[in-house]
Amino acid sequence: MSIRPRQLSRMGTFYLQEAVLDVLYKHHSESYGVGAAEIGKIADIYRRRGPSNIMNDAIVTGILNSLHEEGKVERVRHKGRRGGWRLTKQEFNRRRDD
Repeated sequence: MSIRPRQLSRMGTFYLQEAVLDVLYKHHSESYGVGAAEIGKIADIYRRRGPSNIMNDAIVTGILNSLHEEGKVERVRHKGRRGGWRLTKQEFNRRRDD
């Protein structure tokens, strides 16, 4: 029996989420958070420049938004800067205990 497309997408989403969460865990001490492009570059899921230079961090941004809806990450905003993302305290503590 072959793996169905839905199962493949669930597995892919899980691994992408774990990659993003792992980057944020390792950079938790950075109070300004980590930007989507930087997360993508660290996790090697950043789209390198193609014919157009747009949406290079679209995959990471989508993953971050879904993790935000799940309460696992939060946006860090800074006046005059773009800000970034970090793990919520609850998610950081859960990962630290693992």
